[in-house]
Amino acid sequence: MALNAGSLAADLANRRELAPFWLVTGSEDLLMLESADLLRRRARELGYTDRQVLELSASADWSQLPDAAASIGMFDDKKFLEVRLPSGRPGIKGNKALPEFVERPVDGVVTLFTMPRPDWQGQKAAWWQALVKAATVVECDPVERPQLPQWLAGRMRANGQTAARDVLEAFAVLAAKQEVGKLSLLFPQGELTLEQIEASVGNCSRYTTEALVESFCTASADRTARIVDGLEAQGEPLPFLLAILTNQIRSLIKLRASFETSGNLYVKGVFATNAMKAAARRIPLKRLAAALDVCADIDRLSKGLSVRERDGDPWIELKSVCLFLARTR
Repeated sequence: MALNAGSLAADLANRRELAPFWLVTGSEDLLMLESADLLRRRARELGYTDRQVLELSASADWSQLPDAAASIGMFDDKKFLEVRLPSGRPGIKGNKALPEFVERPVDGVVTLFTMPRPDWQGQKAAWWQALVKAATVVECDPVERPQLPQWLAGRMRANGQTAARDVLEAFAVLAAKQEVGKLSLLFPQGELTLEQIEASVGNCSRYTTEALVESFCTASADRTARIVDGLEAQGEPLPFLLAILTNQIRSLIKLRASFETSGNLYVKGVFATNAMKAAARRIPLKRLAAALDVCADIDRLSKGLSVRERDGDPWIELKSVCLFLARTR
């Protein structure tokens, strides 16, 4: 049996028991993640309280697979077993183990396989044919442009909302425009790679602390301010962000000290990007030390403590210190 990712939620809602084998596959990572989440959630609702994850590869010990299926927790009678195959290639051992495994379902065990779809040659392999035959397959492929409004309408219906087709068309264009604008915040000018676009869009289009560090290191003040606003809006944990920021400032202090004493930017144990080297040449030690002190104050503010001569909102102070580091003079 085969389903597309868009119909999985409705299908699962009508099931009182899950099929013993599921295969989530395709080329759209976001839909694969969401489909796997739906299956996990439905399994929990149906009493599959024991869960185990195996990440297997061509060189893995595939005897783990039947052993994991046979081992159910002492206080559980149903198990949800996830088998992740990131490469999509099980290797010689997996070629033999997979067909044998799906031939013998274990009572009370549901196994979810997640992997990219093999190329045309791989789809002819015996292990793939056996898996597809035994499993309920969830196809996760990119949404084609003509189907995009319908896909968006389905997502909205899941949230109890509706919109006319022309509204959905406009929404798709506006969303694309927003993503293009976000790329300009996350990455420098020049040709973008597929990896960069996937990092931006596939990873929930999140702003990153790495982008923030790069922006103030390259003295991009406007970009720095926008990234701080984006990090706050998406709920980035402030303690985690501060930990990375203070670590980078300490590295800059070491680089700047080396630059002032010897004229070079090599410090053992410090991985210096080109942006960090540029910042170490530009930012004096006094300013870096002052920024480190401000970060300590922001940490106190984030814990609910008051700090004299500091705004009570730690995000305002964070933006201020980052702009302080982005100054060109």
